[in-house]
Amino acid sequence: MKNLVLWLILLPFCAFAQTSNDFNTITKVEEGLFFMYYEGSNSKSTIVEFKHFIALIEVPIKDEGGGAKDLKDHSEGAEKVMRSLQNYFPKKPLKYLLHSHWHPHSISSVKPFLEKGVQLISTKSNFEKMREFIDEKTAIQYAKQIQFVETDSLVISDKTNKIIAYRFLQKDFPATPTTEYLYFHFPKYNLLHCGCMYSKWEGAPIAGKPLITSREGDLHKFIASQHLNPRFLIRLSKEKKESNDMQPFEGLENTIKNGVSAETIASRYNMLDAKALNSLQDSLVKEIIQNNIPISIFNSLAYKNLRAKDFPKALAFAKIQMLLKPADANSWDTLGETYFFAGEENLASQCEKQIKLINPTYSEGGKDVWKKDLEEFSKNWSQK
Repeated sequence: MKNLVLWLILLPFCAFAQTSNDFNTITKVEEGLFFMYYEGSNSKSTIVEFKHFIALIEVPIKDEGGGAKDLKDHSEGAEKVMRSLQNYFPKKPLKYLLHSHWHPHSISSVKPFLEKGVQLISTKSNFEKMREFIDEKTAIQYAKQIQFVETDSLVISDKTNKIIAYRFLQKDFPATPTTEYLYFHFPKYNLLHCGCMYSKWEGAPIAGKPLITSREGDLHKFIASQHLNPRFLIRLSKEKKESNDMQPFEGLENTIKNGVSAETIASRYNMLDAKALNSLQDSLVKEIIQNNIPISIFNSLAYKNLRAKDFPKALAFAKIQMLLKPADANSWDTLGETYFFAGEENLASQCEKQIKLINPTYSEGGKDVWKKDLEEFSKNWSQK
């Protein structure tokens, strides 16, 4: 009998142990505004509470960006999201699911939400890409629950709260990672959810100045165009240094005012021709190291010149990247692809071998990828 009593006493604790991981962590930011966090993902969701319902922005179950190759609906993660919301907001249903762009760190699941009657707010081009994990039957069956932002903005509001979804295009803001993108403004709090479009340089200052990333420049340009002056900016990633998990807008303004842009730095080096880049190689590498200039700039310059079909100049930049970071598989990938484009297949093959030695699981480059890139670039060359 004693054992039976002990078992009955412990039963509630056992049940709790089995279900304690069934919910994502939700924290309150301000009245009616919350963040949701995920195991195994550095990204977060934003939750906005209205009088009779809630809206969820971003579902980053899978923490992957544009390089994601195997897109699928992570339905188990979506079910956990909905359980978490039901547990935290038992009297308010999830009515809207919004997301900034198609990358998995923005949205990793759709179907389970549609099946529960949730309305998806997206854009046409993002949804077309998401069709890779949304079967056609589902898209047709729940078409009435899918709403596209086709104008400059869309508003969700009641007497207690408001979301303004701003749509903008890559052609107007070139650093945008997808053809269309959505920002979300919360007037009640004067906050702007900008997702991964706020990409900060976390390295050392460049010759004593903060580096203005391309996305920071485009983000600031958009905010100015809408005459906004938000208190804080909400990014997809968890903040390492900000206690409220948001970035103060004044930090971005300070960077824009006092910093130097990656484009300015890149333009300075791109003014040199291949002969000058090669002859000045040692002094350039020394200058780059001493001034903490990001190596990624030279990777970008290599590909910029490949797109322009200037193989000697692209090769010069690829070699500079290699000297700066020789133990990086990506450096060998850039060098190998440049040789491949220039018709030096033997040298390209040697670079591919080096990639595998450094990182046997590296999948972002190699000859198969180079062939596809060459086909795409060749189309652009023929059109020009």
